[in-house]
Amino acid sequence: MDPASSLELLGLAMCLIIVSVASAAEAALSTISRHRMNTLLENGERRANVAMRLLEDPYHLRIGTLLLSTVGTIGATALLLTFVANRTGWQQASFLLIFLLVWLTIGTTLPKTLATAYPDSMVLWTVRPLRILLWLVAPMQWLLRQIARPIGLVTGQHPLIVTEEELKLMVNVGEEEGVIEAEERDMIEGIFEFSDTAVREVMVPRIDIVGLAATASMEEALNLFISAGHSRLPIYDESIDHVLGVLYAKDLFPLLRDGLRDAPLRSLVRQSYFVPDSIKVDDLMRALQSRKVHMAIIVDEYGSTAGLVTIEDLLEEIVGEIQDEFDSEEAPIQQVGPHEWLFDGRVSIDAVNDATELTLINDDVDSLGGFVLSMLGSMPKVGDVIQAGDTTIEVVTIQGLRPQRLRLSLAHAEHEFAEVGSNTDDG
Repeated sequence: MDPASSLELLGLAMCLIIVSVASAAEAALSTISRHRMNTLLENGERRANVAMRLLEDPYHLRIGTLLLSTVGTIGATALLLTFVANRTGWQQASFLLIFLLVWLTIGTTLPKTLATAYPDSMVLWTVRPLRILLWLVAPMQWLLRQIARPIGLVTGQHPLIVTEEELKLMVNVGEEEGVIEAEERDMIEGIFEFSDTAVREVMVPRIDIVGLAATASMEEALNLFISAGHSRLPIYDESIDHVLGVLYAKDLFPLLRDGLRDAPLRSLVRQSYFVPDSIKVDDLMRALQSRKVHMAIIVDEYGSTAGLVTIEDLLEEIVGEIQDEFDSEEAPIQQVGPHEWLFDGRVSIDAVNDATELTLINDDVDSLGGFVLSMLGSMPKVGDVIQAGDTTIEVVTIQGLRPQRLRLSLAHAEHEFAEVGSNTDDG
């Protein structure tokens, strides 16, 4: 073989190496998780520092590897045509076929396959050669940036738009890789759902409101503050539908301390903040913050009191149940068996679906207790059972006229769907 042919083959090999390194490095850097990169850094791996610097500018990395692949491919094509120019027909065909197979295998397929399967190792093997190669094409990258900047193609002028579903997927992947804890995932998902949740889904319902008539004495107010464990109480005139305002414990206690026990409660109440039951919880949170109040009275479409909500209720939608010394120790959701749960009747249907991976549907109600009432069609009794597909719900305890504690059981673990239509008419 003449010296010229040897140089051409050497050039082809170099082009093949350039494309292989670019393909492997790009695939490995896009596959390896940030958690693994941090682990490599903590272990003192210097090459991980190089990789992190490259990942800080993904536009530079992406364009650089693209340029390397393009330069390598063009160079290999030119050298290949020169090498086979003086060969006979069958030699040309044989060499072209062999080189094509080698190029596709070693140049692209094999490096990307290995990088996807072993991203840690491939990042460490390729990152330094890649940095050297990127220096070689740096002038071309600079030229491309100058051309792209006037038409807005340089990174930063068109920020990456990530959808909510993509963010949720990233969170789930982060949990699987150990970057995000389960509690952190729940908080992030709670933030996503915050803007989609109506306040009626999280409020303390009317029947559970602890309030006081305006005609009550200060002693009665004190006793109710102590027994309920609240720092604020709605004060109403005749019925809870006529809320006059909110009584703060910190306004009452100084008067009792000073022996002023005959002051009317009306003189102590602060103005109530009323909101419709359709308002979203994120809007209400901002409104409470701007008004510097901690409680809102929820009003339905007829102007009646539907419930009340506090900032704590809203925060629990993100961080989960906040248990204080006055709360019941009984959790609202308890899994008591492989396919069996105990629920507080006030738990939302969405929370039930999240806990059980069911799809209970009823557009007319928000809580599991309401779901049971709609299915029963009558006032509940302890021991009442309803069936929704393979799902059985039993009334364990009642409070007043509503289900207080409910037992949900799945007949088959694979069951995932039960639907109750609110407006069906199967005559």
